[in-house]
Amino acid sequence: MPGFTEGEGAEEFIEALKGAVVPRDRKAKGRDLLPPVLLLADGERAAAHAHQAMRGLRRMLYPDGAKRVPYAALGPDEIRAAAGRRPLTLDLGRELCVDVPRRTGRLRLTDFFLTRDIVEQAQDPRAPEPDGRALRDHCYAQRIARGPLLRALWTLGGDSAEGGTAGPGWVAELRRLLMRPLFQLLPRWWWGRRRTRLLLRSTRRGWYADWRRISHGRTAEDFFENAARLLRAERGRDPEAAVGRWEELLLHALLADLRRAARPGRISPWRRRRRTRCVFLLELPEGAAGAAAGERFLERYAEAARDTRCAAVVVVAASPAGAVGVSRADGAASSPADGATAGESGGLGRAAARLRGASGMPSRAPRPLRAALPAPVPESEGLDLDPVSPRTFRLGPAAELALTGVVVAALLSAPGVWLLDRVTDEPDRGCLGGASSEVVAGRPELSADSPRKQYEDARRLIREENARVDREVGDGDGTARTVVHIGSDVAADQEGQRYNAAVPELRGIALAQRALNDEARNDSQKVWLRVDSRNAGDDFANAPRIARQVAEDARKKGSRIIGVVGFSKSLKQTQEAVRILGGARIPVVGTTATADLMQVDGYYRRVAPTDSREAAIEADFARRGNIMDDGTGSCSPARAAVVVKDPRDLYSDEIGTLFAERFGARPFTLEYTPGGRSGGIAQGPGQDGVARKDSIGELADAVCERVIANPRTVVYWASRALQFSAFLDDFGDNTACEGRKLTVLGGNDLTTAALAGEYADRPWLRLYHTVHVLPAGHPRLSDIAKKFNADYARDFGSHDLWRDDGRAALAYDAMQLMAEAANRAFRSTDNVERSNVQIGLDNGIRKQGASGYLDVGRGRSVPRDKPLVILHHTDRGSEPVLYCGAFTQNPAGRATHWGPRGKFSCPRDS
Repeated sequence: MPGFTEGEGAEEFIEALKGAVVPRDRKAKGRDLLPPVLLLADGERAAAHAHQAMRGLRRMLYPDGAKRVPYAALGPDEIRAAAGRRPLTLDLGRELCVDVPRRTGRLRLTDFFLTRDIVEQAQDPRAPEPDGRALRDHCYAQRIARGPLLRALWTLGGDSAEGGTAGPGWVAELRRLLMRPLFQLLPRWWWGRRRTRLLLRSTRRGWYADWRRISHGRTAEDFFENAARLLRAERGRDPEAAVGRWEELLLHALLADLRRAARPGRISPWRRRRRTRCVFLLELPEGAAGAAAGERFLERYAEAARDTRCAAVVVVAASPAGAVGVSRADGAASSPADGATAGESGGLGRAAARLRGASGMPSRAPRPLRAALPAPVPESEGLDLDPVSPRTFRLGPAAELALTGVVVAALLSAPGVWLLDRVTDEPDRGCLGGASSEVVAGRPELSADSPRKQYEDARRLIREENARVDREVGDGDGTARTVVHIGSDVAADQEGQRYNAAVPELRGIALAQRALNDEARNDSQKVWLRVDSRNAGDDFANAPRIARQVAEDARKKGSRIIGVVGFSKSLKQTQEAVRILGGARIPVVGTTATADLMQVDGYYRRVAPTDSREAAIEADFARRGNIMDDGTGSCSPARAAVVVKDPRDLYSDEIGTLFAERFGARPFTLEYTPGGRSGGIAQGPGQDGVARKDSIGELADAVCERVIANPRTVVYWASRALQFSAFLDDFGDNTACEGRKLTVLGGNDLTTAALAGEYADRPWLRLYHTVHVLPAGHPRLSDIAKKFNADYARDFGSHDLWRDDGRAALAYDAMQLMAEAANRAFRSTDNVERSNVQIGLDNGIRKQGASGYLDVGRGRSVPRDKPLVILHHTDRGSEPVLYCGAFTQNPAGRATHWGPRGKFSCPRDS
């Protein structure tokens, strides 16, 4: 597909334009007026550049020989031919109705067609000056040609417009006396009277009275008398001025029609299909007259849209920069306050921001947005445009209406009522989990090696790969740079390994380093990578100090440091470390830290989904999924929730708060900080719906009280996994809930312990927890993920503790993201400096990773629709019950629904 011009802000503008044409909020097209956009091309081939941009936009709306949205486009020849001779709206309105999107129904532009008939009559030099009745008769004759019902009535009244009848004698006389008044004169009189009532007397649809400054009400004159008087007045004026007046009339009529057509509705099949805005595309010519006509059109469009309160249109014009600004009558270059193009100036990024930020109906006509197109590139290197993708329908509106009538009739019949009772009498009560068809993450085996040995073995792999880099680059073959890894210290014993991510993160980085250096060996345009792994202590206690050391080392002359990866936990100390590195302008790619608050500046990116995405998916899962076991083997969705969080923990406090907001139904929050009162939390009255507890025992008792009061209460565990084990110990035998079923939904912090079987000996516990990858062997895995799992199993064993918990895969992808930015910098500038690596990250990267598709577009800090999986903890392992997101780049690898037979839609990133 021919592409849009590539350059700064181009991708952002296209995304904003698509969002304007196909808005997520169905009410936006009836509420938020968008300013027209004028794209300016400069240079020797400015006209060709503007044409390339406009052709790309047209193909985006018309990709496969059929319109995706209603749109009309005028080329430079059409605008030049119409300049000063005929209104542009005549051609726009006519093309808008041609080839409408399939199965959406035709556009009913009744007011536009009426005013078009009047304007064409006014511009016909052979037509006599009509009075009101003659003008009404002319317009009604045109209306008959468009409507089969009125045409049939006219035919019944006689074969000619004068009422002539066929047949001899008294039959012809009877038809003349009875049939013509009944089927011709009466419908014409009623049609003309209705035009007057709607366009002049109605306060809701009387746009014509507002335009002509006529008071509404029953005292208003006849519409056709007023239109005939306007026609006679305009024939005596300068032709160019008259064309401008007719342009205003047609625009008001067309926009009033489109505003009515765009009103949201859920009952009418026609309105439910009006999900997009209409689009006007104008490619202004180089000549002064044609460009001036286009400028005046933009000015009149903005005024008409404000007057009719029509937000259902997107207008984009493209012009050579030298052609605009000549709309003054004396031919002199206009100032920024003269023409329609005297709007806001800026690049494509600014225009995109204005389109996204448009809200409501302004009190003044919006000024056009001037946006300079980036320098032209060869068409083969242009920005590839994906076509707009509005919702499609299997049936047209008329067919759907007929089918609905049949269904309603069937339901109202006795068999229909019996069938409805059968369907609604037995709701789905099956529990989520237990599907034998799903691939299960099996029980891992704890290694016989000590945690410290596993940690040092992973560091040894990195040291060996660093030595390989020194050998290869030392021979003068290749370019090498250093990536710093900042991780936590390893656990002290095997039990602590279930709550520690140091070993799998190092392993993932080692596997990625080896794979990336293999690529550099085969491709001289890729960079060799060393890894400098630095230990930030237990729970990243020394992370700020390590970050300062890295910043100091990076400032040294000859430093080869290009960025930092790591930070597997969202903690206040890791947040501070990220802030320090950002202040030193060092790119950072996080691994498994998910808190939104980790995003402190533009130098930080991550490969794990954020807490806001995870909380939205989990809340939807709890509200709609059958997860609450009633003890009989049947399940139902949760009706209440208890959120357990630690207010001093960055991750716990944020995700617990986000889940409570998205779940609704006013969840009760229990705050607990390890250490009780000595932990520094002041005891006070607390907020409504929030209680603070000093011990695990008090916390377990409080949860039990809530579960007894409402058995359909889910516990959302936002605290850390170590405290969860202690909570289960107390809840099972030290509370009044002994023997009761308990359903818990937890975050990724529980994953490793759950996969290791930490909670397997509690039959009363129904546990769901999140993870960032699907189990090894799952059919939805990409080829990259399958290779990563095979490499991991070969080096560390197929039953390793961390094979399915996702931490190693996310560390692998963090290295891949940093390396891709470095390789792009090397290919484009031959200079792999940190600033160029940051530019590569800022420009956006799309790459298949081991944990899913890494769609980190321009301006994004986290991959769009990053996969998230919810596992159900069972005796035979953990099975996926929900997986949402982009596991691969192709559409088949994107999970968009979950639940039985894909009943529910997955939340998606904006």
